[in-house]
Parts: sequence; structure tokens; C-alpha cells
Amino acid sequence: MRGGAIPILAWGTILLVLAIGNWVWNDKTADGAAASAAVVIIYGFGVALWLARREAIRRGPPPPRTDAEAVPQASVSAMLIGLSVGCALFGLAWAKFLLYFGIAVFVLSVGRLIIELRAERSTRKHVVSEEEHR
Repeated sequence: MRGGAIPILAWGTILLVLAIGNWVWNDKTADGAAASAAVVIIYGFGVALWLARREAIRRGPPPPRTDAEAVPQASVSAMLIGLSVGCALFGLAWAKFLLYFGIAVFVLSVGRLIIELRAERSTRKHVVSEEEHR
């Protein structure tokens, strides 16, 4: 993502200011150390994003893509996965039946997701081959 490291580095800077304030006004070493550890973790994550991909620090929109991109309009499996996770979590608190039902629907939904991904891949190959014939 272009510019994805910028908000993380800004968050790290805000945490740095708060950590300095914590060290100055608080007598407890553990609190200041925890705040400093948070700063190091957030800055480390932002720098890792920047080093992984140099576009993560650049502002503005990315360059336009020229290749075909498959964008699904709707996914039954994604909706069913969300419902099954909710059902299973609800079943943890109330009834074992809902837990087992949620797990079963989750397994079936992942199978449906695999079918959707295979259909997307074949459609993309078909569109690319038609564009090459033109």
C-alpha cells in the first residue's frame, strides 16, 4: 500500500511524546518502560513496512494498473464464514449444538470459498486470453 507506513510512524510519534511525558511525571519505572516498549514496537513495525516496500512511505495514489484484476461483486462463502464464526462463538456460551453447527457451516463455507477462488482464476485466465487475441 502506498503511504501505509505514514500513519503508523505518526502513531509512533504520538506514543513517543506520551512516553516522554510518562517518564517525566510518573515515578514508576515499569510504566515508563511499558510506554517506551510500545514506542519501539510501533516504530519497528513502521520501519519494517518501509523496508519491506519503499512505496509505504510515499504519499499520493499508486500508479495505475494495466493488468486485469478480478473484483468479485458478492461472496456467499464470506458471508457464511462470518455467520458460522458468530454461531460457534454464541454456541460456546449457550449450547453445544450451535458450536457444532457453526463448525460444520464453517467447513462447508471454506469449501465453497475454494470453489469461488477457482472460478475466479479460470475467469481471469479466460479474460486475459481473449484480450491477447484482440
